[in-house]
Amino acid sequence: MSRRLDDTDRALLRALSADGRRTLRALAKDVELSEPAVRERMQRLERDGVITGYRAAVAPEAVDAGTAAFIALRFGPGGDVRSAVDEALRREPCVLEVHQVAGDDCYLIKVRVSSTGELAEVLDRIRAIPPIQSTGTTIVLRTIFERPLLAGGAERTDRHEVTEGGGTGRM
Repeated sequence: MSRRLDDTDRALLRALSADGRRTLRALAKDVELSEPAVRERMQRLERDGVITGYRAAVAPEAVDAGTAAFIALRFGPGGDVRSAVDEALRREPCVLEVHQVAGDDCYLIKVRVSSTGELAEVLDRIRAIPPIQSTGTTIVLRTIFERPLLAGGAERTDRHEVTEGGGTGRM
């Protein structure tokens, strides 16, 4: 069973993306619904896998993770090597994102560490994962901005629906 996200759902998601600590009362006022109606919608969005969690946005420098880098990984030939790489990357606490990509590289990952010295140690560990053939690293000099999905009015304009299991599919 699938259901479309309506304008009210999207308004709730935008408000929560901008400030995940908004009260039900404030959310209800924003979308012009009662608090119980907003609570029910949020529970449904959580149950459907649209809202996957609530997190605090933390200043990287405040937790000694001011150095960001993107690392492209290439795997050597072989069978199903992704599961071994996935598990090894999950064990690295500084790895924030892992994306399978098209093109010459296999994965693009984002890490945050305290220094370039720590980055070198992380790269040594990553390069030691058996299927990894090579890496390419880009160190971030300055982050201009990062934004949560839907925050600041940045929203996809094409229609999506929520499908059973919490995924989204194009309409």
